[in-house]
Amino acid sequence: MAVFAEAAEVPKAPHTAGVFSARTTRVTCCSSALPRFLGSHANSLKARLKKPLIWRIALTAYLLGLATVGFWPSPVDRPVQGMLARVIRYLHVNGWPSWFDYHFIEASANVVLFIPFGILAALALPRRASWQQTAIGFTTSMCMEIGQMLFIPARFSSLLDVVTNTVGTVIGVGLVRLLLRGKTVKPTEERH
Repeated sequence: MAVFAEAAEVPKAPHTAGVFSARTTRVTCCSSALPRFLGSHANSLKARLKKPLIWRIALTAYLLGLATVGFWPSPVDRPVQGMLARVIRYLHVNGWPSWFDYHFIEASANVVLFIPFGILAALALPRRASWQQTAIGFTTSMCMEIGQMLFIPARFSSLLDVVTNTVGTVIGVGLVRLLLRGKTVKPTEERH
């Protein structure tokens, strides 16, 4: 893993001129794209991202959206099932592998649906550990699947849905952890 550093000279106070030189070095992993992309604005964006109230509101709104999708009286993909079947058939005729089928697309959609959930959970609950943020996604998915099983006969609950939703949450939480990672080394003092 490559590491780069930026140095910024701190102005000397008049009474310490020539005695000490303070230098702050910011070390960031190359896998963290946020500081490189934003330059000097990265720290202010990080500070804004770490204010959880707005993210808690967004997470609540997203949960309401998930509840709408999860507890819709009929499968939400029913209107496009015929078209989707035709597209998959066309792709198979033209050389796409047989594992690329409706079940693969459904599982992928479940992962993608919960990536924003993981992002919002990580931003809304920044003091919680990653496993706790992921557990919220797992619990949400379990509640949706149990609710479908008990109250909506036209829907099919599935353990695979819980797994794929949780994978999406893990990816979302991981993205936030990756983007907000970066360490600031404390200022050092050098004698001249």
